[in-house]
Amino acid sequence: MTQPTTPLPNPKTPDLEPSEIQLLAYIHSNKFITTKLFHKKFHPGQSYVTACVHLRELVAKGLLLKTQKLPNEDTYFYLSRPALHQLSGLARILVSSEVRSPRINPLEKEHDRRLLELRIHLEADPALEGLTWLSDYEMRCGLKMSWKRALEEGRGWDLAGTKLHRLNQRTPDAYFKATLEGQPHAFVLEYEHSPYNRQKMAAMVLNLNRDFPEVYRLVVSRDKNQAVRLLEGIAAYLKGDARQKDLWGFSFFGKAATFPFIRVPWVNLEAEYLPFVKDPILKAPSTSDEKQGGTTHEL
Repeated sequence: MTQPTTPLPNPKTPDLEPSEIQLLAYIHSNKFITTKLFHKKFHPGQSYVTACVHLRELVAKGLLLKTQKLPNEDTYFYLSRPALHQLSGLARILVSSEVRSPRINPLEKEHDRRLLELRIHLEADPALEGLTWLSDYEMRCGLKMSWKRALEEGRGWDLAGTKLHRLNQRTPDAYFKATLEGQPHAFVLEYEHSPYNRQKMAAMVLNLNRDFPEVYRLVVSRDKNQAVRLLEGIAAYLKGDARQKDLWGFSFFGKAATFPFIRVPWVNLEAEYLPFVKDPILKAPSTSDEKQGGTTHEL
């Protein structure tokens, strides 16, 4: 477990301001936030220095802990136990019987950071109205979408007595609902940072078919070549099984985390765009990990 660089704060932390309640609940829903992503989410129109000052204030109050970091690495912040107790007492989050700070797995930090970057980008997209996001961390803790909506809408007291029970089964990286062009939509999101082998790919397909049979499955890979490889692998795996093929959509990080949601060229297993895609942007960003590869699928 990553060790905090600051000592565990005194349980008698100051009362939370309304803005702090919302901010801390958001951070906890992802397990953590980094300095750069905190700036992008909470201070997009202000300077980076302003975001750093705000984070230092939250650490000084004993509400946030921060991880040790390597040179040139972004700092990761997560909630202290007193902050978790306060949010739970205000019916803003649900916690298990043993309240503890989240564990940040060093091997999954980059995967989880990019997933949070995707979330922040999607939440800022005006096309996705009323977006409610359920993270893999929340799902693994046993939180349900209806409970998450109640908590966000200030109806947490309606959940009095509700207990979280950790799930041992596999979950997607995220499950979110939003209104798109006046119609309600539901999506599950998988982010493939390291290439999936056949066993992991099969487990993903089986779990999504079981738990989210009628939901769009958006699969974002680290780069284009990886996205094409996974698309072709799942297409071969599902060969002869025509069920739900139109629900799959594939893209890669450089597009999904940069372009407007309805202009990301989400490609299904039939090499067609999903029905909500409008005027897709086909030119990829020129970054080192998004090199173009020869393929018949235009991602």
